[in-house]
Amino acid sequence: MEYRFIAASIALIITYSLIALRGVSRRFDVPAWVAMLIGASIMIATGVVTPSEALGSINLNVIIFLFSLFTIASALEVSGFLSYVAYRLVSSSRKMYNLIGKVFLSSAVLSMVISNDGLAASFTPMIIESGKAAEGIDVKPLLYALAYGVTIGSVMMPIGNPQNLLIAIESGIPKPFVSFIKYLAVPTLINLAVTYILMLILFRKRAMDDLEVKRVNMRLNDPALSNLALVILVIIVVVLVASDLVGLNLDAALIALIGATVVYALSDRRGEVLSNVDWQTLVFFMGLFIVSEGAYTSGVLNYLAHALPAPTTLWGIFLASILLSQVISNVPMVALYLPLMTSLGVGPGMINDWVGLAAASTIAGNLTLIGAASNIIILQASEKRGGPRFSYVEFLLYGIPVTLVNASIYYAYLKLI
Repeated sequence: MEYRFIAASIALIITYSLIALRGVSRRFDVPAWVAMLIGASIMIATGVVTPSEALGSINLNVIIFLFSLFTIASALEVSGFLSYVAYRLVSSSRKMYNLIGKVFLSSAVLSMVISNDGLAASFTPMIIESGKAAEGIDVKPLLYALAYGVTIGSVMMPIGNPQNLLIAIESGIPKPFVSFIKYLAVPTLINLAVTYILMLILFRKRAMDDLEVKRVNMRLNDPALSNLALVILVIIVVVLVASDLVGLNLDAALIALIGATVVYALSDRRGEVLSNVDWQTLVFFMGLFIVSEGAYTSGVLNYLAHALPAPTTLWGIFLASILLSQVISNVPMVALYLPLMTSLGVGPGMINDWVGLAAASTIAGNLTLIGAASNIIILQASEKRGGPRFSYVEFLLYGIPVTLVNASIYYAYLKLI
């Protein structure tokens, strides 16, 4: 056990050091998905996990769900829909702060009912295209607005992100939709208003820039594919929401996969759609599952968990969630903490604790690049299309004040309610 603990620790240090050094050191400048693949390889090569254990650790439901959402996002991009929306979004704005607000608010509202990972995949290409629609526009503040928007907006609904869905199902809390809205709607709305003001302060040098839009005759290049993808997306969302409301408990991954299959079956541009899928992010997730499995089975995560306050108080839950999410990302963190909290006596009726876990683990994504999968999706999608890159340090410097404010508002509200 001691050997596996040391080997897993080394793998984690190497993996996250490579991610942290991106944009700081050219010598160690490797993409996040490559860094995670290196970590997974070390876990297997050193025997921390066997090849079969590594394969079994990959959550196929998550991979299939993301692949399906990426397929729809790819179809919207190939059809020209995202370019069209980007142009309309930019052309209706005269100042950069208007555009930042539109991206932030629209992504936050949509992430309440659409998985934030899928929304990040759909919006990032649109934002990169906006840089082509306006002269000299710096899209990096818009990408930060997207990252913060999909994170904060997704807090208040069980279907906003994967970790919330896990909590809603596994914790046993009564009427999860009602509970999430009752406990998290007000602080989420407050956080949206405060975070927008914070972004204007953080990006004050660019927020007052005028936007000079290139006047072009922008049209969809494939309206049929665009309409197909949009209809499928709406059907997926409606079916999943209805399923949760009436208690059908339909498999989200299966529903999304059926939708993606229909897109491939009915479109004659299926090859373009498939090749444009964000494969790098899927590889990142597979590596993340293997690295997380190694950290868990070796005892590293157990050590870290016991070094932090026990998740039996709201303060302990917030601290553990925010810190551990920076090590293994928030979805695996919640998956590991659900049985731990249950074993420590946190029951279904202790709604404050469960929604506290949802809020803290989600807004942890605003602190660092690896705190949330949506951040990685935005990073990978931006780099794939020649957009700006994020360094770990830069994201952290912006993320510290945003996360402190977000966490304080959620914590204070849940203590008072």
